[in-house]
Amino acid sequence: MVDEKTSITSMLTLFPAFKSQYEEHVKFWKRENPFGMDMAEFSHFALDVIAKGTDEEIEKLVNFAEQMITEGNDDVNYAIKFFFLENITNRSGDRKITLTRFTSRLKPKSYEFCRELDKFWGSKTEGID
Repeated sequence: MVDEKTSITSMLTLFPAFKSQYEEHVKFWKRENPFGMDMAEFSHFALDVIAKGTDEEIEKLVNFAEQMITEGNDDVNYAIKFFFLENITNRSGDRKITLTRFTSRLKPKSYEFCRELDKFWGSKTEGID
């Protein structure tokens, strides 16, 4: 099982451009932040990647999310769903980005979770049927 520390290490290895933003985030919270807040901060970075990043970077995002859902411990699984994926689907409209760059690549568990979110909220996320 992937734990929180391993998840952060993996995230920073896959996305070195996020490192300084993450360090500022940690400084702000003075090490008192729950892991979910780390994933929420990463979701803001991810929205920028979805808007302006390469297809390869977006593919890394969806692979990371799926791996954390399928291999993460309970805390990692919860955080990637409710602090990462839910933030992306809820905040994408604020930024007027083409979310299908991300949603069209989602892997099975991530996609299903986003469908469940839409059902729960009564919403329709771009690219989720």
